[in-house]
Amino acid sequence: MTMTDHEASIADGVSLDPYRPAFHFTPAENWMNDPNGLVWIDDRYHLFFQYNPEGADWGNMSWGHATSPDLLTWTEHPVALPYRDDEQVFSGSVVVDHANTSGFGDGVIPPLMAMYTSVYPDGRQAQSLAVSVDSGTTWHPFAGNPVLDRGSHAFRDPKVIRAADRDGRERWVMVAVEAERREVLVFSSDDLREWRHESTVGAFGPGGVVWECPDLFPLDVDDDPLRQRWVLLLSINPVGADADPDGSSMAYLVGDFDGHRFTPDESPGWQRLDHGRDFYAGVTFDNAPDGRRIMLGWMNNWRYAADIPTAPWRGAMSLPRELALRTIDGRVRLVQSLPRELAAIDPAAGETLLDGVDLDGVRRLPIGCNVLLDVEWEPRGARRIGMDLLVGDGTATRLSYDVESGRLSLDRSNSGHVDVHPDFPSSSRALVPLREGRLRVQLAVDGCLVEVFADDGAVTVSDQAFADADAVGGAVFADGPSTVWVRRRTALAARDDPDVRRG
Repeated sequence: MTMTDHEASIADGVSLDPYRPAFHFTPAENWMNDPNGLVWIDDRYHLFFQYNPEGADWGNMSWGHATSPDLLTWTEHPVALPYRDDEQVFSGSVVVDHANTSGFGDGVIPPLMAMYTSVYPDGRQAQSLAVSVDSGTTWHPFAGNPVLDRGSHAFRDPKVIRAADRDGRERWVMVAVEAERREVLVFSSDDLREWRHESTVGAFGPGGVVWECPDLFPLDVDDDPLRQRWVLLLSINPVGADADPDGSSMAYLVGDFDGHRFTPDESPGWQRLDHGRDFYAGVTFDNAPDGRRIMLGWMNNWRYAADIPTAPWRGAMSLPRELALRTIDGRVRLVQSLPRELAAIDPAAGETLLDGVDLDGVRRLPIGCNVLLDVEWEPRGARRIGMDLLVGDGTATRLSYDVESGRLSLDRSNSGHVDVHPDFPSSSRALVPLREGRLRVQLAVDGCLVEVFADDGAVTVSDQAFADADAVGGAVFADGPSTVWVRRRTALAARDDPDVRRG
């Protein structure tokens, strides 16, 4: 594809920006938060997102738009759903109306239907429709909006799916939240215009938070279609002066959905989706190839989202994550892995840095700041093992593992520019068992973003770290006898190719 002059000027500046990622999506400029309307059609993944077209701070909420053939290289497009003086366009979802149940199609191209939250000047939040009949290029709000209005000031974030009821009859199902009441509301519709309330999930779990950005979908347990369960995703944000300093997070429930009501398998059953500080508002693609369930999240935290030191852009998406349910230690768990589109990022540039090397101490490595790493440790006699990332002059982001407790930590308290916000210096922790005496992790280090996949994706940790521009070193360490393997896969081609407008 050919870049516009504006895109070329942005791309020229990318290499001078140590924080902008090379293989995560960021807008060319301005504020971005939640992913919206994730959908696949005509061999393209569409990412819509909360966007301020006029500045790098939250406001003027609109839907930005980008597309990708491979979940790696993204082309940014004009704003899809712009705000108006009488309507802010908050989060929502897009579905492909294959059967033209809405009546907006022409019989040739199935219409794309966006369900989003309209926020009006009086603060009322209601659900509205927009239609695209050209595969997502242009959008037209429905003249009869809003299509679902409860008179609420905290009713938002509709996620629409296609699901069968108890009699096997397929229709549309929407999950949305009454955010302040900590409720997920379930609705159904035959045509995406008239909606019926089916049931309510909640309230339960910790108070002092709002619930946001739900998603509901089925997955096979251990790839067995006879053991299908349903997953309810939820984003949880503390509010008020005494809010949890950890800030935003995500959780999930595994349970049953009969087309009307979601019933968790465990109560209370919330499980942490990501153990870092910077993964929020994650939702999945509609119509993904081969029925896969692929998720994107916003790599930021409402505690300091307005303060992160990036310009002229503010906000990044996570790497895409393919979701599955696995039985682990007798419990059904949600696991996250890189989808096949990303599994071999720039394999020609890959390099084995350490191949079963004995280690007792510190070994420096040329890791870089835009890489995927596959790392494996066999602790043997070591009590603590780990890796330093984004190593600069006296600074580093440290991944460490305590062998006795099984605790994995990602510590950014000495990562560089930690004065972003009083709550920014921190260490994210999760329990990860050794498997066959070894710890295996996959690491994505990309500009200011660090993502950790451990225990075959049963544990993820996602954090931002704002290191100095020259902080590109790395090291592995162990405080006793150990063996370590390190494989590096770079993605620099995504940054340097002048014919690709990358994230």
